[in-house]
Amino acid sequence: MNREVWKALGYGLAIILILMLTCSFILALLLRFTTIDTNIINLLTMIMAMLILFTGGATAGHRGQEKGWMYGLMTGGAFLLLIILYQYLGLEQGLSLAQLPYLAGMVGSALIGGMLGVNIRSAPAASKK
Repeated sequence: MNREVWKALGYGLAIILILMLTCSFILALLLRFTTIDTNIINLLTMIMAMLILFTGGATAGHRGQEKGWMYGLMTGGAFLLLIILYQYLGLEQGLSLAQLPYLAGMVGSALIGGMLGVNIRSAPAASKK
């Protein structure tokens, strides 16, 4: 893989990390200072994770400028690998079958984001008259 691929993947993962930390902080504040139900927090967490991975995949696809599905899949796969490593090494838990649909949805969201991210255009150049 060349340098452009790593750069696009790095941008996508950086966006995911920044957005995940920000949303986690906001959800923690909501949980602490409101009487919101934990079932609602779980639903919000899932929705935010899908949107964040979509955004990360779109960023990677936009940076890659071609083969957006590949950049989205690689971004989602790298995130999946980080989640599995954290769960296994940090929490000492294996991957359960109940988690597979959620993780597949997140990777799929990044893949779709990568496909659409290729078509995001930068600011148009000044038109010549």
